[in-house]
Amino acid sequence: MPRVLATQSHVVHGYVGNKAATFPLQCKGWDVDCLNSVQFSNHTGYGMDKVFGTCTSANELDLVFKGLQDLNDYDALLSGYLPNREAVACMAKNYQELKKKRPQSVWLLDPVMGDDGKLYVNEDVIPEYVSLLESSLIDVITPNQFELEILYGNKVRTVQELKKALQKLHEAVPIIVVTSCSFELFKDPKHLYCVSSVRGQPATFYRVPVIDSYFTGVGDLFSALLLDSTYISHAAEKTPGALDINQVLSIVQKVLAITLEHSPNDVKAAMGSPLTMKEMELRIIESRDCYTSPCSTNDFIYTKL
Repeated sequence: MPRVLATQSHVVHGYVGNKAATFPLQCKGWDVDCLNSVQFSNHTGYGMDKVFGTCTSANELDLVFKGLQDLNDYDALLSGYLPNREAVACMAKNYQELKKKRPQSVWLLDPVMGDDGKLYVNEDVIPEYVSLLESSLIDVITPNQFELEILYGNKVRTVQELKKALQKLHEAVPIIVVTSCSFELFKDPKHLYCVSSVRGQPATFYRVPVIDSYFTGVGDLFSALLLDSTYISHAAEKTPGALDINQVLSIVQKVLAITLEHSPNDVKAAMGSPLTMKEMELRIIESRDCYTSPCSTNDFIYTKL
């Protein structure tokens, strides 16, 4: 049974961060060790005045990491939301030590910094992530387009600029999956586009129908499933192919469909609306068959570049 160390947020109610990642990975046969970067009552989509809890300090994170160094039998490392520069630096230092001790392990980093042109972390987090990528120890990153632009250092307004950004980041990271590209890039508001790129290979674009509602935790679920897929590929001495990413997207889309099935027909979740957010919490448990049973795969592959 493979083991993963997952360092990201935790909520008591709902499914984001480690709550969104743990059960699907367990269903796929993973032993999941969770190190929580925050402990909140619920996610911030409910409204900042509806969120209660604490951030784990860098000192507290470091103490836990110290206890794990000698227990290091991790086949994979997963990192997501970290609330501040000190937490990112602490994770970076300790994950690099773990990776150097077990270079065969798979490290997937979700550089959670913001979306839609807005940061929701302090700007001093940015150089920490940029420096971490330059270590060349990370196997996979899963930024959205805004986070890709931050790591690249320039705006990405065209497909050709996107290609240049991927090429630049591939100097340090072999696998990049951009989880969402802006509508402006493809001028298609009816679909969400993402792109997977493996160093030395053409990038693959995926076109996924937009669901008219707001969901949280989708990126955390995606990263967990992608980590599993990447680990399986590495064990077979391969890199994840276009069909592997397509399968991950298909599972996520099925989870969203099941979430909608279990929610009132007229509800569309919106940021800052606690009642609608509660109705649209991901149905992670109800979707358990999606993680383990063979299922039909949607054809999201759009084109290669």
